[in-house]
Amino acid sequence: MIKNEPEIIRAKAKLYVETCNRRVHEAPWTTGRTNTAGGGGIYIALEMAELAHRAHGLPYEGGLSKMWDYDPRRFRWVYDETGPAERCVKVLDIKTGRLADWSSFRG
Repeated sequence: MIKNEPEIIRAKAKLYVETCNRRVHEAPWTTGRTNTAGGGGIYIALEMAELAHRAHGLPYEGGLSKMWDYDPRRFRWVYDETGPAERCVKVLDIKTGRLADWSSFRG
């Protein structure tokens, strides 16, 4: 079995989308639990927010003090079965309704 067959890429993409959304929308930091190692996932969520802003061509300022201006929960990751397998992960800007390719997914 070849790892880069479209069916395998798409299966990985579905799991990847679920993981991204869990890290941003369901991680411990979303309920204020940041006293764990890694801040309850806050640093991962902030990194993903930065990449999502870039994917949409939006400005971004890093750091915890700017977090509420650049809230990671503004974005949702989406599996798109209509295009090529290599570009089936998209990031949705909930505020504007725009979709952008998520180039961080490497299948």
